[in-house]
Amino acid sequence: MADARRPAAWRWAGCAGAVVLAAASWGSGALPRPNTGVLWPGVAAWSGQGGSPLLATVSVLALAVLVVAWWRLREADVGVRWWWTTTALWFGPLVLAMPLYSRDLYSYAAQGLLWDQGLSPYDHVVRELDSPWRSSTAPTWLDSPTPYGPVWLLLARAVAAVSGELWVALLLLRLLAVAGVVVLAWAVPDVARRLGWSPVRATWLGVAVPLVGAHFVGGAHNDALMVGAVLGGVALALRRRFGLACVVIALGAMVKVTAVVALPFVAVLWARHLATGRAARTGAAASVRWSEVVRAGLATVVGAGVPMLLGGLLTGLGFSWLNPTGTPGKNEQWTSLPTSVGIAVGAVGHLLGHEEWRDAGIAAARAVALVVLAVLLVLVWLAALKPADTAGLSAEEAAAEARLRPVRGIGWAMLAVVVLAPVFLGWYYLWMLPPLAVSLGALWRDRLEGPLAVVATVVCFATLPEGYSLGLTTTVVGVPFALVVLVLVVRRGLRTVRRADWPGLLDLDRPLLRRHGSATVAARASGPDRGARD
Repeated sequence: MADARRPAAWRWAGCAGAVVLAAASWGSGALPRPNTGVLWPGVAAWSGQGGSPLLATVSVLALAVLVVAWWRLREADVGVRWWWTTTALWFGPLVLAMPLYSRDLYSYAAQGLLWDQGLSPYDHVVRELDSPWRSSTAPTWLDSPTPYGPVWLLLARAVAAVSGELWVALLLLRLLAVAGVVVLAWAVPDVARRLGWSPVRATWLGVAVPLVGAHFVGGAHNDALMVGAVLGGVALALRRRFGLACVVIALGAMVKVTAVVALPFVAVLWARHLATGRAARTGAAASVRWSEVVRAGLATVVGAGVPMLLGGLLTGLGFSWLNPTGTPGKNEQWTSLPTSVGIAVGAVGHLLGHEEWRDAGIAAARAVALVVLAVLLVLVWLAALKPADTAGLSAEEAAAEARLRPVRGIGWAMLAVVVLAPVFLGWYYLWMLPPLAVSLGALWRDRLEGPLAVVATVVCFATLPEGYSLGLTTTVVGVPFALVVLVLVVRRGLRTVRRADWPGLLDLDRPLLRRHGSATVAARASGPDRGARD
C-alpha cells in the first residue's frame, strides 16, 4: 500500500513546487519593465534594480522540488495516462506565471504587433514599433529582425490584433506553446509504442521532464510548436501518411526552421516503406535501394517544399527566414562549443596583446563548426538509411533496432545541431530530447537515458528565473570544461571513424558502423522493462 501511495505523494509534491514557482514568478520572473541589473537570488524582499531576490530564491527552490519529484518517479509503476495527468498538474500552474527564464515572449508579442502595424518583421525592428509594448522587449531584439517563419508570425500577428493589452497577448502566446506541449504529450508515447519502446519511459523523459515546464510553458517558447510538429509528423509517418507528415513538419519549420532537420529521416521511413512494398510484391529482399531513396526524397521535397513555398509567397514575407543565422545579434557564451573555442583563442590573444583574436577566433570556430555539422548530418542520415550491424543481437532486438534507427537519427541530428550551433540556450536541448526519448530502445536505454536526464536537470538551473544565463558569468570555469568536452568528443569521433565502413559508404546493404563485439552486447541490461504499461 505504501508503494501505491508513493507516486501520488511525489506527484503532489511536484505540483506544490509548480504552484509556488508560478506564484513567485510575479516577483522573480521576466517582468514587463526590465530590471536594470541581474536579479540574483537572495533574502532581500525587493531590489532597487527591480525584482525580488527572495522570490528568486523561492523560485529556484520550487523548481528543485519539481525536479526531485520527477527523478523520484523515474521507476514508478504507472501508465501513460497517469503521466498525462501529472504533467498537467505540474505544468498547468505555470500558464498563469510571468514569463520565466527568458524575455522572448515579449519580443514575440512586439514582432506580431509590428507586422499588424504594416511593418514586416524581416525588414523592420521592434525599436520602430509605435506601442508601449516596445519597452518590454529585451535589448537583443530591439534592433534585430525576426528569425522566425511565416506561420509563427501569422499567429503572433493574430494574437496582437485581438489582444489590445500586453498581458492578453502574453497569455494567448503561452497557450500556443501549451498547444505544442499537448501535441508532444500525445505524439511521444504514440511514436514510442509504434517503435516497440516503452511509452511510459519515453513520456517520463520526453514530456514530463521539468525542462518542458520551465521553457515550453514558463518561457512559452515557440520551439514547443516546432518540436510538437516534428514528433507529430513522425507519428503520421509511422502511420504511413507520409505526405501529411511532410506538411506538418513543414508547418513546424515555418515556425522555426530547425524542423527541416527531421525531413531527410522522414524520407528514410518513406523509402523503407517502398522497399517493403516491393519485397511483398516480388518476394525479394526488403533492403532499400537508391532508386527508392530518390523517389522518397523527391516526394518529401515536394510534400514539404510546396507548403513552405506557399507560406513565403502568400504572406508576402519572402524566404529570409530560411537563413536564421543571417539575423544580427551578439550572444557569446561558452555553452556553445564552437564559441567557447573562439573565446579560448581570444584569451590567448589577450595574453599576447592581440585583442582582435577573440572576434576572429569566434567567427572562425563557428564557421568550422558549421562545416563539421554539414558532414555529420549527412553521415547520421546515411547511418539511419543503412542497416545496423546486428551481430550478437537476437532476431527481436535486430527488428526493433531497424524500426528505431530512423527516428533516433532525428535525435542524433538535432544533438549535432545543438552541440555545434553558434549559440546554445536551455530550450534548445528540447529539440533533441523527445526524439531520443522515443527511440532509445533496450540497447541504448542504459547508456543514454540517465545522462540525458542529468543534462536536462543541469540545464533547468542554467538560467535565472528572470532570464539571465549563468553562462555569461561562468566563462572562466566553463571554457576549460568545454575544451575538455571537445577533446573527449574528438577522441570519441576518431574511434568512430575507425569503426566506419568507408569503402561501403554508399552500399545500402552494409552497415556504416561495426559493433565493438559480442562482449559489449552481452554487457547490456537485458531485463524486462518495468514501464511498458499503457
